[in-house]
Amino acid sequence: MEISIVTPCFNSIRWIELCVRSVRHALQGCAYEHIVCDGGSTDGTIEYLRQQKDIHLIPGPDKGMYDALNKGMAAARGRILGHLNADEQYDRAGLAHALHKLEQTGADAVFGPTIMLNEHQDFLYLFNQITIPRAIDADWHMPVQTCSFLFRREIWQRCPYPGKYRVVGDHVWFRRQMKLGLKLVSVRKPIGIFTWHQDDIAKRLGAHGENALADVNRKSLRMRLAKLGFRSRHLLEGGLLRPSRISYEILFPKTCPQTRLVQFPSLGLR
Repeated sequence: MEISIVTPCFNSIRWIELCVRSVRHALQGCAYEHIVCDGGSTDGTIEYLRQQKDIHLIPGPDKGMYDALNKGMAAARGRILGHLNADEQYDRAGLAHALHKLEQTGADAVFGPTIMLNEHQDFLYLFNQITIPRAIDADWHMPVQTCSFLFRREIWQRCPYPGKYRVVGDHVWFRRQMKLGLKLVSVRKPIGIFTWHQDDIAKRLGAHGENALADVNRKSLRMRLAKLGFRSRHLLEGGLLRPSRISYEILFPKTCPQTRLVQFPSLGLR
């Protein structure tokens, strides 16, 4: 098994079919597995997943998203791991490019830009994450989007996700990985497709009170200089230049993958 994609989900019937079909399409022809960890859904999600013969379903209950991710990663057999939420998709070409770069370079992990959509799956902006961060850069922002981040299984084994968090555990986990010395490479092709909608976990939990940076004085001179340095490198690397166009594949209910072309896409602000 080469690649394992782990999807935590809970009451995700609106999105899970698109996620499953996206992984199936993006990794067609590859040795892969798609592990879905369900937290005890009651909206038909479990019934749908049990009908999918190529899904490795791990039913709940669990203690939240990061506990579910740890269960999935522990069961995974792939050399390369990915975390894809139930309301996210992969772009086939971007994912293939990222996996090739990871193998070619021998890095620990690869990341790249993310396509941002609204709940109707209309294009919003390109989150152009291409600048390789230093460890200190994870102390003032999250330098990668998890749907556009793939890593070797040894990375998770040395430091599993912090299960006590409900929303910000991915940032806490990434900070810890950077402190341990994470060899990163980036690509300029979008990898993941992220959907903004009213039902996502952050909105459901509201004022959750979690802070991935509780130990950091973000107004300190050290942090200000780190932010300035990162943004300067991002500017010099062309991260603020809008590409002339981007294309990506997106799935809709009961349709084949559709290719979307966006001329001079807007860029998200960091």
